[in-house]
Amino acid sequence: MNWGKGLALALFAFALMMTWFVFKASQHPSPLVTEDYYGEELKFQVRIDQAARAKALSAPVRFTLTRGSVQVELPAEMKGRTVTGTLALQRPNDPRGDRTIVIPATSTATTKVAVQLLPGRYNAAMAWQADGTTYFTEEKVHVP
Repeated sequence: MNWGKGLALALFAFALMMTWFVFKASQHPSPLVTEDYYGEELKFQVRIDQAARAKALSAPVRFTLTRGSVQVELPAEMKGRTVTGTLALQRPNDPRGDRTIVIPATSTATTKVAVQLLPGRYNAAMAWQADGTTYFTEEKVHVP
């Protein structure tokens, strides 16, 4: 075999390999975390300020997740204050398992909400308000 045939064979093999990779990649779409990423980016500085307020509290927010419930424990200074908020649980590997939970108005520092979750890792992002002040915290959590 001369060098021309070898080069043509190598180019054909490369084109075949690239076609195979494109086919396999189209079988596994990677969804966006949010459809409106530009609008979310504009709100980012507000989110940074809210996260700084949450970090200034005496203790971080703690999440306890099981397959049937979510328990949220707020810092001690939130006791006696009316707290409302939302908790977004996003599964990085399966967006069908994403959940958004509304935290009911409470004046205790602990809230438990019944929700069905799949086992695995979640990105928990909670925004809450207490007496007109907004806080934000996010954390990686695991459901056993």
